Amino acid sequence: PEYRVLPVTTLNPSIRETLHIAPALALSPGVLAPFLSDAMLMDEMETKALGRVISGPEGNVLLGRFSRFLAQNLPPSNSGLYTVFRRGDTLVHPVSGEYLATTARVVGVAQLDMPGAVATLTMVSSTEEAIPGDHLVAHEISLRTSYLYPTPARVSPDTYVVSTFGSTSSAGGHSLVAISVGSDDGIRPGDLLATRYPEQTILLTSKTVSPAHAGDSCRITDVKEAVHVRMLRCDERVPSRRELIGKAGELIRLPEGHSGELLVIRVFDRVSYALVRSAKRAVRVGDRVVSPGA
Repeated sequence: PEYRVLPVTTLNPSIRETLHIAPALALSPGVLAPFLSDAMLMDEMETKALGRVISGPEGNVLLGRFSRFLAQNLPPSNSGLYTVFRRGDTLVHPVSGEYLATTARVVGVAQLDMPGAVATLTMVSSTEEAIPGDHLVAHEISLRTSYLYPTPARVSPDTYVVSTFGSTSSAGGHSLVAISVGSDDGIRPGDLLATRYPEQTILLTSKTVSPAHAGDSCRITDVKEAVHVRMLRCDERVPSRRELIGKAGELIRLPEGHSGELLVIRVFDRVSYALVRSAKRAVRVGDRVVSPGA
């Protein structure tokens, strides 16, 4: 037999570097659907036929989940489902005071049980109780059929949070907020933005706590200084330094800072609805909205 000597290659261990490209983040329509169903404006409802909640069958006026109620002037609905909503906040620009839009406050979804001039429905889901006078519109199962690819905004807005859609003026992670820019300003669904809380002023005051009478073991026996901290509201007058003379008071100015990140999910002409992706602190009405990294 014939034998051949093959070349021998000696391999040594080494570190090899490869470029890692993170896959593009994509949000499916199913992920966005719960948030898009609440993203409505009264302005877009002006041209639609709206039903009206009358009351419960026994005259009850607070209608929560699984409550039956009566309604009239119902528009057609292919699915038999209706979005129940009422007039929400009036959105104005916090600096110019210019009117932007009026939100529609969604309170739940109702299922048609018995059609007619006075129809009977059942609340199948709700975030709060419906009341007489609330409106009904045909429920749209999905407002978006394509994936959303978050990218930093192409424009550099300098705008504000104008609503947090709740009983409080702040929002945390995965909450919906409204901002005072829209398609007229070049904003698109999928734009990533950042929020910054405004400068704030802290008033520090100190007070000397006098010692108690001798022999009283239930109270402080040494002289101590108590410091009180109070955050001044934005609409509160800041005391002048002259007013603080002799009052053991001090004003400390806190700089503007990063509060959270937003993802725009629905855009109207002059306002947009955005999802709070993350929050280092509560995102509040009046927070400034800028490009990421600004």
